[in-house]
Amino acid sequence: MKSKLKDKLPASSSFEFLTYDPSAPQQSPPDLSVKKDAFWSYCGPLLTSEDDLPSSLQDWTQAVLSNSLLPLLLPFLAFVNEFLEAEGLDHYWLTIRATKATSQFDRPRWHTDDLFFSRGGSGLREPTLPSSPTSSGKQTKTKTKPKSLEQQLDLQTSWKLCATLLGPSTLFIPSPSQTLARHTSQATKTRLSTPHPCTSLRCAACAATSDSVRASLSTSLSGLGLVQAAAGQVAVFRIGSEAGAVHSEPALSGGDRVFVNVVPGRRAELAGLVRKWGMSFPRSWWIAPGVGREGR
Repeated sequence: MKSKLKDKLPASSSFEFLTYDPSAPQQSPPDLSVKKDAFWSYCGPLLTSEDDLPSSLQDWTQAVLSNSLLPLLLPFLAFVNEFLEAEGLDHYWLTIRATKATSQFDRPRWHTDDLFFSRGGSGLREPTLPSSPTSSGKQTKTKTKPKSLEQQLDLQTSWKLCATLLGPSTLFIPSPSQTLARHTSQATKTRLSTPHPCTSLRCAACAATSDSVRASLSTSLSGLGLVQAAAGQVAVFRIGSEAGAVHSEPALSGGDRVFVNVVPGRRAELAGLVRKWGMSFPRSWWIAPGVGREGR
């Protein structure tokens, strides 16, 4: 199958909007709303049919949403599966995030997404072992086992997909201004960052810097415009600081939102990642305030 990425996301572009459901309604379905902020995640092989869906998704839906999400989700998954298979990929990290109406994003949070997997981060590449002295005092290099094909693969993908099933779509800086937006973002982070030791995952200094960068970029990038995917469209975009698409959550003061994020990968890197977190593979889980629980 011919690669869709090269055709649909040329090297000169940081993002593109692709239509996956031409019949998608322009208005949000009136029978679907968000009862509480929550997310559901799945890491494993492509979910190719309704029978493949983990039972935890139904549990999450009942706890978080007012109605079934499947009529909106299944057409999206069918498109994503075909797209990834064309790229030689058959696994992904899929996250569905439900958010109630909030003023939290009235000010844009312009950013690029980091590369999700570090190079070799799944622990597949064997390190070169140090030299060891022989009885004669000479140094000899310890032999390592030949690397398997899986170990030799570059397991990093530098793009991802996302779509909004309910509510407003993600904001993107228009393509002609993406390079300027990235340079402005990087310069602002450099100017406002202060070297400091981080002693916690919730570092107060990092949070303060992030707030300052957000406030500055909301002003400096305001004249560049913005674009959003239409109903029934998916955004395919690059990640990483060098070529990643500058984007932001949309304002959500007017209503609820259900957003789907897809990080493509190969089995080895995804399985290695969840193993680092002490989880089995494949895996699904969900968290909601007061009712969080794990799934398959």
